[in-house]
Amino acid sequence: MMNYYIDYATMCSRGNVRAKNQDNFWCMGKFLESENDGLAEPIAGITESKSYPAFAVFDGMGGEQQGEVAAFIAANSFDAIYAEGRKHDTKQFLLDACADMNKAICAHAKERRLRSSGSTAAILMFGKKDIYICNIGDSRIYQFSDNALTQISHDHSENSVKDRKPPLTQNLGIPETDFVIAPYVAKGIFANMDKYLICSDGLTDMISEEEITKTIAANSGIMKIAEALMKKALKAGGHDNITLILCEIRRKTIFHKNFAGGVSK
Repeated sequence: MMNYYIDYATMCSRGNVRAKNQDNFWCMGKFLESENDGLAEPIAGITESKSYPAFAVFDGMGGEQQGEVAAFIAANSFDAIYAEGRKHDTKQFLLDACADMNKAICAHAKERRLRSSGSTAAILMFGKKDIYICNIGDSRIYQFSDNALTQISHDHSENSVKDRKPPLTQNLGIPETDFVIAPYVAKGIFANMDKYLICSDGLTDMISEEEITKTIAANSGIMKIAEALMKKALKAGGHDNITLILCEIRRKTIFHKNFAGGVSK
């Protein structure tokens, strides 16, 4: 199979309300320091599938101690394991990455005598034939294809309670002695011009999936779409930190779109 291209754009904002930005990301080797105010300018570019490109969003848990540090540790740990290679077995690589990120956050919390420190993770990784997703927590990954938006990640959260955000059932930063995390992993195949959105709940809590669908369909170009989504989330209140990464496939394939599998419940 021939290589394909991925057009991408990354945006990160503290939002309108929060005093700190507890989000982070990993975009082709770039991520934020633990103390940051988001991205001053978007990160954008084009890469090829042969390099096994990856993109990730980390949301430091706002109710936990040092959430911004936990998100930074996750991004930094992912950067380290990505640099080591082993990406040919993508599923195992992603599971190993989650284990490493979890251990690093737990070690930090133990060293600082923190009661807890946590982060979500939502990762999209491209291979020569397939796309893999991996997530833990409630940061989401969507596929936009044939003018339809589909969530392809799995929310690790309890049943929704009226007027209250449901608590997470899993996240990075849980000691193995308390609970063994089980990240959700799935493999998919794709088509030309398919788009993928990775985002923290600062986006999905502010604008509906219907509005996200309309925004993607109404705009051309990855950067314009990303800017439009960020603008709408901020206009709707921007109550939380907002991070989004948008990717688009730029080479036609013979495969049908389908996501299947999943390592965890």
